Order: sequence, then structure tokens, then C-alpha cells
Amino acid sequence: MKKVLLVFIAVLFLANLSYAQTKVSRIIMSTGIENKEPVDNLSSITTGTETIYCFTEIQTDEYPTEVTHIWIHEKNIEAEVKLFVGSPKWRTYSSKTILPGKTGQWKVEIYAQSGQLIDSVDFTVNE
Repeated sequence: MKKVLLVFIAVLFLANLSYAQTKVSRIIMSTGIENKEPVDNLSSITTGTETIYCFTEIQTDEYPTEVTHIWIHEKNIEAEVKLFVGSPKWRTYSSKTILPGKTGQWKVEIYAQSGQLIDSVDFTVNE
């Protein structure tokens, strides 16, 4: 009976290791980052805004690891940025210069190192 119990505990332990989880606890689009925090929270910007930042706070039980920000404009990938995650709770960001003529719908998708989509945020660029 003890052997069965030990095998059961070992299987549970190994199952938990294979399901390491990385998730986004905060995601914010901003015009800047100061002291490792976004300066504002935007859902739309105007074309006069040169650079926009996608701030993400990551929680993970698997570190070090990385996440990837994929910047998408009107269903076209504009940038792919890999970001290091070095502890169970980690703040990071990527940025994109919005060129003239790139108005419309944008999205940033965040992927775990495993390739799993863990969050996304939409925003609009207006003239």
C-alpha cells in the first residue's frame, strides 16, 4: 500500500512540474515608463505620439524564462520582441515607434516561452 501511495505522490509531483504556469497579472499601453511603471494607461493614441510602450507584469513559477510581445497592425505582424523574465514576479516592457500612416487597429499579443498565448491588449491609433 505504501508503494502505491508513493507512486501516486510522485505522479502528482511530476504532473505539477510539467504544468509550470506563466501569466500576465497586468498589461498596460502607455506613452512612457518611469521607475519601472507606466506613466499612463491608454486605449487609443494619435499619430503625433511617436513611441508607445506595452508594459506587462509577469507571474511565473518557471524562471528564468522569457515572454514574447508580438505587435500587430491590422492583422500584420510589425514586430516581435523577446523579453527576459528573471523572477516569479517580473515587470517588463517593449516599445514601438508608430510611423505615419499606421493608423487603425493595433494589438500586442504576449506569449510564454512555451508558445502559449497568455494575454493580449488592443489599442487604436487615430490621426
